[in-house]
Amino acid sequence: MKNKINIESLSKNNPFTIPDDYFTSLTHNIMDRIETPKQTSTFSFFQLKTLAPVLAIFAVIFSGVWYNNQPLKITDEELIEVIAYYEFDNDLLYEYIELEDEIQVDDYLIDHFNYNDLINEL
Repeated sequence: MKNKINIESLSKNNPFTIPDDYFTSLTHNIMDRIETPKQTSTFSFFQLKTLAPVLAIFAVIFSGVWYNNQPLKITDEELIEVIAYYEFDNDLLYEYIELEDEIQVDDYLIDHFNYNDLINEL
């Protein structure tokens, strides 16, 4: 380890050589050897596998909400059939009619009169 190498005493010959125009053709040779990736479509099979369940869940939720928000249309004849089938008590029917009348009266008063005028009248 104590021997020092005298660099200046070494010969200055370069044993390595390169062909002419090596560096000008190097980039072309490298680019020719690189495989270019195949272009895939933006809508691949894997996206379809994730998109299909999401659309199915969305369709189920939408149909459930839409079905439950449909107004209930019952005719008087259907209501009489239901009442006759379940044999409701007449007192219960009278109570329902009175409640409906009170709601209609309240709605009419609120729609046609000023709130302050109603308070002053009471």
